[in-house]
Amino acid sequence: MPRIGDNRFRRLQYIMSVKTHIWICAICCTLMLLSCAKPSHDDVQAWYEQGKALRAQGEPQEAMALFLRAAHSGTTDEALLGRVYSNMANICRQANEHAKACQVYALSATHFAAAGDNLAYAYALNNMAWEQAVQAHKDSALLLVAEAKRIYPLAPLTDKVIETRAAACLFAQEYDSVLYYTMPPANDYLMMLRAQAYSYLHASDSATYYARLLLPRIDNPFYLDDIYYILTHDDPTADAETIRQLSSKRADVLKAIELRHGKLMLTVQLLNEDMRPAHKSRRQIAGNILIILACLAVAVFGIITIRERRKLLNERTKHDTARRKEMNRSLQLLRESDNLKQELAWSDYAAFRHQTDKLFHGLATTLEQQGLNEQDIRICVLVLIGLTHREIAAALPCSQKSIGKLKDLTARKLGVSGGQLRDKLTSLICE
Repeated sequence: MPRIGDNRFRRLQYIMSVKTHIWICAICCTLMLLSCAKPSHDDVQAWYEQGKALRAQGEPQEAMALFLRAAHSGTTDEALLGRVYSNMANICRQANEHAKACQVYALSATHFAAAGDNLAYAYALNNMAWEQAVQAHKDSALLLVAEAKRIYPLAPLTDKVIETRAAACLFAQEYDSVLYYTMPPANDYLMMLRAQAYSYLHASDSATYYARLLLPRIDNPFYLDDIYYILTHDDPTADAETIRQLSSKRADVLKAIELRHGKLMLTVQLLNEDMRPAHKSRRQIAGNILIILACLAVAVFGIITIRERRKLLNERTKHDTARRKEMNRSLQLLRESDNLKQELAWSDYAAFRHQTDKLFHGLATTLEQQGLNEQDIRICVLVLIGLTHREIAAALPCSQKSIGKLKDLTARKLGVSGGQLRDKLTSLICE
């Protein structure tokens, strides 16, 4: 019968082996783990510190990009996430995007609460209250301030609470309440609120008094604009030249504010795009699809591999069965032969070797490759046919007593005992 290529079987059996499957699965899992690996805590901390530095240098866009990277890093450090979101909210505040700032301060408050940092949590609530105050939501602002004070009723939060209450009253146009909360003005911001309240109440002398005190002490362009406005419109002692100089300085400040505001608006747009639900869902869906496709590819490969391996095993089993039947028929004919030596071309080793390969699918060549000599191969053939020690001794010829020893020596070369020699030869033929 035609033989199925042994090389093909060896190659495919290796590919389909369990060891190969394990390596493939290990490589796939490693790649997936590497693609989903989270950055270390030190990396996230470094992004946060770099973002703070860039923000201080007047580069809000680059800072926001780093803050967003840290926020999406998957870190479990709640306190660090709280600080990241707090800085993002501060950028929104500078851009006058107060609704967005309040939303991001709320995120920072959630993380500070999870971290158990009461002071930072209370500060976040106070910042939310300030954003509500700027939007003239006085009642909401006061509720948040009260909650912040309840959580942390000590300094340094107490001054911030007073500032927020005064700001809530200012934006609610309750100027008398502003004067009440800012008496005495413990810091520059309270003094600023007091000057604005006097300006709205048309108390020009008091407004310009506080504005002149603040002018050399404040460099924030937003506060400088308010001070220049008060001095320009409410100072009864200013002459025309003074007003002209103040107006010119105010124009420069407004120009600086406009340039800064343009940068900040681009930064807030970056934040809005990142936090947009549809955008996040698309990104998550894309990631999930990639994971599903990878899993499906591995599953399909596994199914195809298993089916192919089963098919090859069935084919090999049929092949081995047919070869074993063919071998048994040849052995039966040799056992029943009246002239065994003639059938095997016993007298001529080259002819004997050729006949053995022909009857037993290359057995003589295989045994030579295993290091067996001519006598060893003759013994193997006689043992395979099933002859007794006496019959083997007559065929070689040699003494019957030495057959057992020769058989053991031959079997040892094949790595088995004498009793296992026939089974070993059968397996070599059927491989």
